[in-house]
Parts: sequence; C-alpha cells; structure tokens
Amino acid sequence: MQALFDFDGTITSRDTTGILLSEMLKLRPWRAIGMMWFLVRMVVSNDSISKQRYKNRSIGHLIVGLTDLQLSPALKKFRNKVKTLYRPLILKAIDETIKSGCTVLIVTASPTFAISPCTLELPAFVLGTEFEQRGGIYSGHLYGENCYGHEKVNRLYEWAKSNNIQLNVESAWSDHFSDLEMLKLSKERYWIGREQLRKLMIDRDPSGNFVSSEG
Repeated sequence: MQALFDFDGTITSRDTTGILLSEMLKLRPWRAIGMMWFLVRMVVSNDSISKQRYKNRSIGHLIVGLTDLQLSPALKKFRNKVKTLYRPLILKAIDETIKSGCTVLIVTASPTFAISPCTLELPAFVLGTEFEQRGGIYSGHLYGENCYGHEKVNRLYEWAKSNNIQLNVESAWSDHFSDLEMLKLSKERYWIGREQLRKLMIDRDPSGNFVSSEG
C-alpha cells in the first residue's frame, strides 16, 4: 500500500521555489540578470505548464556547471528554512500512514536534488523533477519530463514497475488540482487549502476530503 503527498503547499505551508532560487543565487550572484528574465516570463505566463517550464529554466540557469558537492551549502540552507514551513497536520498524517503499513511517496514538480535532503527525516521516497548530469556536472537541462500533472502518474507507475510493486494507493494529499490525476489513483483523496479550493473540490472532486489550512 502507498500514500502519496505533494510537497510545495501540501507538506509545506507555501511554495518553496523562491527560497531555493535565493539560496542557489548566493553561490553565483552574477547570474541574477539571466535568472530574472526567466522569472519575469514565469510570472507573466498564463498557464501552469509555462510557469513550470520557466521555473525549471531558472533553476537550470543557476546550477549549470555545478556538482552536487558545490550545491550542497545552498541546499543545506534551503533545507533548514523549508523545515520551518512543514505543516504539523501533514507530518502527523505521514506518521499515521507509515504506522498503518503504507509506503510514503512524495511526488513533486520541484527538483529531486533539492527536496530529497529536506525529507531525510521522513521515511519516504521522493519522485521529483530530474536535472541532467554529465560526468557529475549539471548541464542545466531536464532529464526526462517535468514531474507535473500527468507526469506524476507516469512516475508512479515507473517507480512501481522498477520495484516490482503493485500500485495500491490508500491515500493522497495535495493543495492543487494539477494533481487531480494523481489523486484519482487513491481510495481517499485529501485537498488542503483555503475556501477557494473547497469550492473547486465540490465541483471537480465531490467525493474528496477537504482539509482547511486556515485557523
């Protein structure tokens, strides 16, 4: 059995992309101008897929030519800041699902290299967006597809196949309806957010469970 969790806005109380970019930019501040061009394009984009594309280009722009060892100081600072954003409610849900015998999978559009260090204290597998390395050095390009929308479903089936496991999802959590296909794999679906999300859930997933992030 498995339990699925989105990361940004679900395990954390808000998106962590800005924190990641800020910490990586401190390693190479001269790359700020190029990064800002991608960020502007991300902000003015009208659809979520384009926003994801420019987010990844921003990340790629900052990591190109670096190794994991060179990125390590920035990722440690990122991890320390992100830990302060964890939702106690979600940490409790993760703990309960583990005790029930479920394998926890964190499925995120964020880069695996950044999220994996953040979840070392959680007995969980991270399926995220992969960035290409050539000889241990980041090329700045994606390795495969961005782990977003339907691609999250693809990654889950790939993970199950590679581990010779049958997908049997007991519960799944998210804060955004781009994850609807992923959550449809689950017997129990939990949407965490504000009143606007509850109204969307009533329309798009009336059998889902709404968890308020307010109060």
